[in-house]
Amino acid sequence: MVRSTDTAREPKVGPTVIESPLPTGERQGWGSAAHAVRPGRQQYTATRPPPSGGGVKSPHGHRKSSNPLREQGFTLIELLVALGILTLAATLLSAAISGAWFVARDAGAEAGDADVSGAQRILRARLERLTPVTRDDSTAPIIDAGGDTHLFSFVAPPLDRLGPAALQRFRLLLTPAGDLVLYTANALEDRIDLRDRSLVGWRPTRRVSGARALEIMYFGADRMSGAKRWQAFWLDRTRLPELIRVRLRFAPNDVRQWPDLIVRPRAATTAPCRFATVGGDCGTA
Repeated sequence: MVRSTDTAREPKVGPTVIESPLPTGERQGWGSAAHAVRPGRQQYTATRPPPSGGGVKSPHGHRKSSNPLREQGFTLIELLVALGILTLAATLLSAAISGAWFVARDAGAEAGDADVSGAQRILRARLERLTPVTRDDSTAPIIDAGGDTHLFSFVAPPLDRLGPAALQRFRLLLTPAGDLVLYTANALEDRIDLRDRSLVGWRPTRRVSGARALEIMYFGADRMSGAKRWQAFWLDRTRLPELIRVRLRFAPNDVRQWPDLIVRPRAATTAPCRFATVGGDCGTA
């Protein structure tokens, strides 16, 4: 017989041993059971199946994945999305850097163009007003102006910023550092000779920097043939050149451009004059 205590016992759920009476009256452990079992019926050992979807629940109620690959890294879709975002960011950064470089280059080009145009304006104003002053050390009316392809010395009115004053001596040349410099000196200075290449007593004014080569050419009658052509030298002449061309070259990677500066001196067809040591002006020879 089954004792009343056994029939009144509440069945347990979970991994516990359920005892149930056998026909012989003996007791035996049945192992784990998923459901309650009533006494007197045939018993079977059962195990609860895992929840649908895989995995087990954490103590906080969240289901943990049973896929170890998902817990260790990213999926293919996540990697593709990350690569797309990085590519877009790199493209935007490259565009920003390129835009800043072009803006800086254009600003430098505008500043360089301003220097070139300013230098050409000053040189044109001085060469157009070139004064045919004759030298005192010669009986022939030799003009105190001359030079070669790298240097030109002449006499002209002073720069506008100096105001009205006596004539000034000018010398245009390119320094070894690549600076186009216009030197000035008072025409009343006896120790300054235009034929001397020394720069003692001259005041330099840099007009353009970073130049590579300077070429000065003179157009007028050739001494030998009398034909008019461009010449590389203009020395000990009785007349000024009809045209003066100043050509400046920059490095190949320099964005600045120097258009050929061709100037016709206004006094090219006028008679030479003698330099007046008192007033510093030019009178008729």
